[in-house]
Amino acid sequence: MAPDQGYLGRCYVTLKDHKTDMAELTNDEWLEFAGVVKRLEAGMREAFGATLFNWSCLMNNAFQVSPALPHVHWHVRPRYEKAVIFEGEEFTDPLFGHHYDPGQTKKVSDDMLNSIKQKIITSL
Repeated sequence: MAPDQGYLGRCYVTLKDHKTDMAELTNDEWLEFAGVVKRLEAGMREAFGATLFNWSCLMNNAFQVSPALPHVHWHVRPRYEKAVIFEGEEFTDPLFGHHYDPGQTKKVSDDMLNSIKQKIITSL
């Protein structure tokens, strides 16, 4: 889970093995990733009613240091057509249907972050 929940359910999917480039993934790893995508998206739809998902694997930050330290991972931003109320807190997506806003942030407590995580896990 990402500590920033500007997009409810925002999280990271990281390879178990260290790979520096997506081209290094084996066929088995691509198949496993496809299964993760299906389960995670279904879980977030069930848990919070996510409408669509923005997946990104940019890795730009890895090259802001020298030597570069890339590690393949994906950022997952669920997108919502309508506001979601979860445990009394409102989560909105004002740019729904457009590119996500990297500046849209929402810090939540550790307890809320854990509740979000548990809701997704129980919806898988």
